[in-house]
Amino acid sequence: MSKKKNVRFNVLSLLVIFSLLLVACGEEETTPDGEQPTEQPPTEEQIGEEQPTEEQPTEEQPVASGEVVSTGFTPAENGFAYPNYGDVGVTITGETFPVINLTPVEMRRLFGDDVCAAPPEGESCVLTPPAEQWMEQNNASMNGGHCEGFAVLSQMIYSGVVDPTLFGAARTVDLQIQDNEALQRELAYWFTTQGTTWSLQQVLAPNAMVDYLKAEYTQDPKNLFRLGIMKEDQTGGHAITAYEVRDQGAGVYWIMVYDNNYPGDERHMTVDTNANISEYEASINPSVEPDLYKGSEANPIFVAANQPRLTTFPCDFCSGGGQASKGGNGHAQVVPQFNEIWTEGYVNVELEDDQGRMIGYDKDGKFVNEISEANIQPILSGPLSEVPPVIEMPVGLGFTAYIYGDDNASEIPASLVMIGQGFYIGIDGLVMAADQLDQLAFDGEGDFLTYTTDAEESPEIIVGIEKPEADFELVLKAVEISQGTDIHVLFDQKEDTFAFQTTSDTPAKFAIAITRIDANGEEETFDTGDETIDVDPDKLMYFYFGAWQGQGSNLEVGYDENGNGEIEDSEVTNMADAE
Repeated sequence: MSKKKNVRFNVLSLLVIFSLLLVACGEEETTPDGEQPTEQPPTEEQIGEEQPTEEQPTEEQPVASGEVVSTGFTPAENGFAYPNYGDVGVTITGETFPVINLTPVEMRRLFGDDVCAAPPEGESCVLTPPAEQWMEQNNASMNGGHCEGFAVLSQMIYSGVVDPTLFGAARTVDLQIQDNEALQRELAYWFTTQGTTWSLQQVLAPNAMVDYLKAEYTQDPKNLFRLGIMKEDQTGGHAITAYEVRDQGAGVYWIMVYDNNYPGDERHMTVDTNANISEYEASINPSVEPDLYKGSEANPIFVAANQPRLTTFPCDFCSGGGQASKGGNGHAQVVPQFNEIWTEGYVNVELEDDQGRMIGYDKDGKFVNEISEANIQPILSGPLSEVPPVIEMPVGLGFTAYIYGDDNASEIPASLVMIGQGFYIGIDGLVMAADQLDQLAFDGEGDFLTYTTDAEESPEIIVGIEKPEADFELVLKAVEISQGTDIHVLFDQKEDTFAFQTTSDTPAKFAIAITRIDANGEEETFDTGDETIDVDPDKLMYFYFGAWQGQGSNLEVGYDENGNGEIEDSEVTNMADAE
């Protein structure tokens, strides 16, 4: 594994360093194919979420010895008849099928027309590059499971906010998921609202949760709450629906829950008010020792209401120059405080700011948070190893991301992307090995990036920007480059230029693709393809992409031969081959 080294670069030399919770549902290995009764957890291919053990029988739940505060909700009628799923759906008979998650329709529903690069067509539209990237990141996070979507949508139907007949049946339990794209997208929509409302939920110790649910359910039994529960080491979590509080006597309460991994089952979380702790068990399958979700004052429960989700949300990644600026979606211009750091793949990511403070998960998966100004949001979707959390870094704060490959790192390519107001920048297609360490340094504005690796392969460096006249996306790929080379990227969002150089001691070969999206949503892409660009050591190559007007127009390319910040040579490339 390579050693950490600090990487920085400035505009002239480009050698200066650049620089809670989306709760996990827990995807792990489960029972063999074919074992799919409701009393047994589904297989990994079918679910992708950690499963409760069978220590909570559904046939004879003990009668409460004291007060019962019930909402009338029952998993057998008001829950879904099929289990939660990950990257593929699963029927009650165990048949798998592809699923659809967020589309531009749901993005407009979430944020209004600011996400559109062109006037909407019906309910849909062409998304801006940051909106498209944000949607893709959220869709990828659902590969671990849709437990948040299942929990929240069952609550919304029970409360009367959502009409189940829009999806094919009068009762939740009668809804069919296979070949029901509308329902699949609805589950994805409510799943996604966990991130947009995370700061608005109640964060309660077990005793306070009992008192809160009793009071709320006494006042309005139709208004159910989602419980977000986390493991004590913060490496996984789950989303379930609380529907009843039972006093078992001697200071013990049962919170009856609908767990979407177990259709139709009555399950419970145990709360001991004498010790102010809660316990809920989940296992990857009955033959494996269960994991314990233990709540306490130090590891509270996240209690989320329905009401904050029933709105159009401010768009932190929108520049304000989208379609809503011409008609408005009811929101004033957003001034975001954070850039969002999204990760995919079997990797742990730890960020270090310019002061040496850390946030994220180290190479051993241990959580660290030394940056008080930053936030870390889990995703109710899968275990840490498969669905990393989103880290919110303050705008303007530079940092270096240390990307550690875990034991499964080689199975799928990894990515790390920073999404900010009107832009994104990062890497995609990162092929990692177990124990490999790569570094990615950003400045806090999204203008500079340095990628460092000791591996021979280079990922794609991706950027996207939303502009008033046209939006742009660029993909840079090192086709041939010396092992251990650093790649420095300048992404000047004000001057609409993209530049890069390497520390290679020999000429490097690159491919680049530039996509332009005009005000009508028409896309044109120029791709060098097999005709690579040769870049000499220390030579800085500029692309003035903002001046490109599309098919048949010219693109100016400039060269800083020695990295002194001055353009010694330039040429005009005709982009007639754009498609």
